[in-house]
Amino acid sequence: MSYSIDKLIEEWLAQRGPEDLPGSGKPLDLDEYFRCPEEQRIGYSLLKNAGYVPEEVEQLQQINRLKEALDKCTDASARPSLESQLNEKRVRLNLTLEAARRRRRG
Repeated sequence: MSYSIDKLIEEWLAQRGPEDLPGSGKPLDLDEYFRCPEEQRIGYSLLKNAGYVPEEVEQLQQINRLKEALDKCTDASARPSLESQLNEKRVRLNLTLEAARRRRRG
């Protein structure tokens, strides 16, 4: 039994209603989609929809969490450890970004 996409969408809308659509009421932001090279768009879209976060983004999130922890830290003995972790994450991010640049250059 094969379903057309239109039929699947109609069934989904009948069961849940249009207000349950992800991003409902928000304009589509296609800038990021079109910044990506054409041959990679579908792959990136699939990964994004599956909830995958690129390594660089995860590293930036970790860096931001460490910065916040450092800003809130009142324990002088804990600060050096947080600063060390933060510096290590920054170095790893720089290495990851440099490796990505090299892959792109060929």
